[in-house]
Amino acid sequence: MLDALALNVAGIPMDIISWKRAVTLWALGRAEILATYEDRFIHSPRLSLAAPSIVQCLDARSMPRNFTHILPFTRRNLHARDGGMCVYCGQKVSLSNFTIDHVIPRSQGGKTSWENVVAACMGCNNRKGNRRPRPGEIDLLHEPFIPRLTRAAPRNLVEKLSFRVPPMAWSSYIYWKITAPVKSNAVSSGHATALFAEAHR
Repeated sequence: MLDALALNVAGIPMDIISWKRAVTLWALGRAEILATYEDRFIHSPRLSLAAPSIVQCLDARSMPRNFTHILPFTRRNLHARDGGMCVYCGQKVSLSNFTIDHVIPRSQGGKTSWENVVAACMGCNNRKGNRRPRPGEIDLLHEPFIPRLTRAAPRNLVEKLSFRVPPMAWSSYIYWKITAPVKSNAVSSGHATALFAEAHR
């Protein structure tokens, strides 16, 4: 599916829309096409058009109101944060078959939050059971952390993009990146970047 990044009149990214919506807005004179996909074309009896990648909506004068500094907590984002692997044994796990493990079990007051939840394979989750990790018995390859954004960004766009690799043309407008805190008991930013890159493969 080809999506287009929609900007307001000030050039600020507002939403991700389908190419059909982008073409409709352009045909109605409500948007200008700023960038296209070089290898994708739309054909109809009346025209042949390169699929739009970025459009500027001429009647969108509003500004984003709801910004966030943190990546939304979702199953897909958790899988990507942990590099698509079990944080106990390092085994690759798919998005459909990994389990969500609470480092501090919920029965002991553990919360379902970025700082207490990790991706795990079924075997390690069962082996750990309803206990806290025991050093030497079952260790974490990295501590759970909150994936923060380098700059506040529109929440709806962050939710749609998350760990998705956007088209190159969007890079001038997607001004934020995902980082990890640097502290002694957490994964470093460099390691986090490697995890995120691994999750895209």
